[in-house]
Amino acid sequence: MPHDFPRGRSPPVSRPSPSTQVLSGSKSQFAAGQLTSKFQKMAVAAPVKAAKVNTTVESIQGKSGRKCMLTGKKANNGWTVSFSHIRNKKLQGVNLQYKRVYWPEKQRYVRLRISTSAMKSINKIGLEAMAKRAGLDLESLAYSDASAERREWLVENGAEPQRKNKRAPKGPKPVYIPKWKEAQMKRKGMNVEAETKRFAERWGMTVA
Repeated sequence: MPHDFPRGRSPPVSRPSPSTQVLSGSKSQFAAGQLTSKFQKMAVAAPVKAAKVNTTVESIQGKSGRKCMLTGKKANNGWTVSFSHIRNKKLQGVNLQYKRVYWPEKQRYVRLRISTSAMKSINKIGLEAMAKRAGLDLESLAYSDASAERREWLVENGAEPQRKNKRAPKGPKPVYIPKWKEAQMKRKGMNVEAETKRFAERWGMTVA
């Protein structure tokens, strides 16, 4: 049965709605009705992953790299420009110094790698305040105790306990006279036996 439409226009085409089209044509388990429930099951069943440890240079509290441990200053990528505008790369490094800085709150010396400007700031602000601002843990650094109790212990017991050298020879040292010493004894006409004995006793050698 013919329909009356204006000339130049096609009759309208009936298309199903998007939801009807997904339900009727899709056989996947992620269909519209099961989509939310499927993701809820996956979220519950997913194991809890451990937090990743940040091992970047920035997270090591300034302990690595050629930069100041208190101010964070590091080298600058600069350029040297000639008269003819030829540019050459120049790394402008920081004036870093390795210093034993006194920590008055704990009465100890800590070894730091700091810039010369940080040395002046320590006198104004204080070491503990600057370390807290930079996120540096002073307790984790190597130190030498400077308290009154430690000084008293050193007076009573003498030197500090030293670590044993595992590579040190077990027995006595054999006598070894270097060539320069032999030439000296020959040139000056010294008594070889007496001078050898004196030289061996000085350097902890055993004369056979």
